[in-house]
Amino acid sequence: MVPHLARVLLLALLVAPLPAAAQQLQTGFADFGQDQDTPIEIEADALEVQDKQSTAVFTGNVTVRQGNAALQTSRLTVVYSQSALPSPDAATSAASTGKAPSTPGQQRISRLEASGEVLLESDGQTATGNDGVIDFDSNTLSLNGNVTLTQGQNVVTGDTLTVDLNTGIARVQSTGRVRVLLTPGGN
Repeated sequence: MVPHLARVLLLALLVAPLPAAAQQLQTGFADFGQDQDTPIEIEADALEVQDKQSTAVFTGNVTVRQGNAALQTSRLTVVYSQSALPSPDAATSAASTGKAPSTPGQQRISRLEASGEVLLESDGQTATGNDGVIDFDSNTLSLNGNVTLTQGQNVVTGDTLTVDLNTGIARVQSTGRVRVLLTPGGN
């Protein structure tokens, strides 16, 4: 009887802070890259565009900002849903007219893949991990390795954080134990 009660209490403790954290992620991190009217600003020490792979790789002190959300990492790969290569006709036309070639079709960001001590910040909440992915096709955010999620003085730690940005449900998992620190009177 006692082990069952202990499991119920532990479950209640773990579930209680996560809906609030997921809700904050929904309003803060969920909008990252989704709002077509708010520009995404990326700064880095270097940029390499790989047209045939439909990627752009930013390296060195990478900072991504959109609205009040920010991501910092040492390496960011932006994956596009279509190739950034212009058609040969567009390049020929551009050479004759002096205008830059347009990209065929609608190009959009499919994924942001961050590696090297990832830091996400939004609406008074931070999340850190060794690497992370924001997948706009599946509308998920994940951080892996030494994950820490903080809001005010409350802290959740584990090995992985996965957030379904459609539902706002966050899941923290660990090969050891997930740890939660709730501070009375904290946010």
